Amino acid sequence: MKSVLSSEDDAILLDTLDPNEIAEKWRDAMGVEVGLSFQSLAAIYHWKCPSTGFCWYSPPEAAGGGELYAQLEKFDWYYTEVKWEFAAALDLLGQRRNVLEVGVGAGYFLKAARDRGYSIQGVELSSSAAARARAMDFKIHETTLDELKSKIDLRFDAICAFQVLEHVPDPLCFIKGMIDMLTPGGTLILSVPNSAVIKKIDLHNQSLLNQPPHHMGHWDAKVFQCLEQIMPLRLKSIHREPLSGQHIDWIVVGYLRNFFSFIGPTLARLLINRYSTSPLKWAMKAGLRRYFPGHTLLVEFEKRE
Repeated sequence: MKSVLSSEDDAILLDTLDPNEIAEKWRDAMGVEVGLSFQSLAAIYHWKCPSTGFCWYSPPEAAGGGELYAQLEKFDWYYTEVKWEFAAALDLLGQRRNVLEVGVGAGYFLKAARDRGYSIQGVELSSSAAARARAMDFKIHETTLDELKSKIDLRFDAICAFQVLEHVPDPLCFIKGMIDMLTPGGTLILSVPNSAVIKKIDLHNQSLLNQPPHHMGHWDAKVFQCLEQIMPLRLKSIHREPLSGQHIDWIVVGYLRNFFSFIGPTLARLLINRYSTSPLKWAMKAGLRRYFPGHTLLVEFEKRE
């Protein structure tokens, strides 16, 4: 198997997953149907690239489609209006005024950027999300980046994609598409779940949201650093979200249960509960959380000429 990043024929198989078992878990846990095409797959494979550390899933057909995300949009936790990465990205944009967001979701960043004086438009493949953004008077391209490149002559000073890259089955093609839409020296800003943090609380990748049909790749700072040798990009900065208040319970319980996993999962669940962890949660909420990395990693690249 070739690595989807390095293209070297040295990928390591980490695990093999049963699509029907995953589908049943989604149905039981969230009442979400992942679709018959997903369930018809023979198997899903989890791989690791030795040279970059990137982990991903195959086949590409395991990636969720519009029907999956239409169901997820109904949960109020799926899209939130105020996000750490939105503010961080706006600070990085500086004087770059002509901006494209890839994957606009509920349109919250579009609005925040327009309020700051940026000229911004979006790319969104979900018809419902695109319609909502257009209702807010934004120009939305409901097409792929390759198609957009051939349709318009405009190139952008900056392109942002928040919590999108981890869903993409062909990340190199996706990143190349954004690079092609940038002006020389333009800025590319990407945010993803920080897999270096998530591995500490979900060591065996059991979280439904961190595997197909939802996530197709796991990204951390090392992987992004390796992109400089693969793509015409220069890594300018890496930013780690401080642990947010809404994620304290998730981080504390998950980390401690994994830390004590040597006693067995059942006993770890019994010992690590809301009562035994309450002192640590209180300390986190009182201010200690600012010293711990949270859910999101944000990187800033510059397009090399």
